Amino acid sequence: MIRKLREDDYDFVIVKLNEWWGGRNMADMLPRLFFIHFRNSSFVYEEAGRVIGFLVGFISNTHKNTGYVHFVGVDPECRNHRVATKLYEEFIDYCIGNGVSTIKCVTSPINKVSIAFHHSLGFKASAYDVNGAPLPVKSYDGPDGDRVLFSFQVGK
Repeated sequence: MIRKLREDDYDFVIVKLNEWWGGRNMADMLPRLFFIHFRNSSFVYEEAGRVIGFLVGFISNTHKNTGYVHFVGVDPECRNHRVATKLYEEFIDYCIGNGVSTIKCVTSPINKVSIAFHHSLGFKASAYDVNGAPLPVKSYDGPDGDRVLFSFQVGK
């Protein structure tokens, strides 16, 4: 079942976050404020009352026709069950209902699984090399913060 994110989901998610990312320190990227201020545009996937995935997204305050996926997480035991895909579909539907035409997100260039996943959904990177591999934007998130920028046109 997919439902809207709640503030009390934070306590569970923040404890699981680094574990779900294979020990990478990701918790600093997801402060509680997202669970307070972006609940209407963020979603949780529950199974038998247990959170197995979440998506934190919002519509840009600056670019009203742009939605942004800030963070997505799925319990490693539940991967390959289309949890992330269903969460993205829910967010896309939310965006369509709010007049959004473009959805954006970023990922680390070392996260090949994320890159492949976004491509499978129809997201396009901002640039590609001659072999068709996405090119990261250097220092997008500061020194050593190279990121692959993705964009998805709603309804295309």
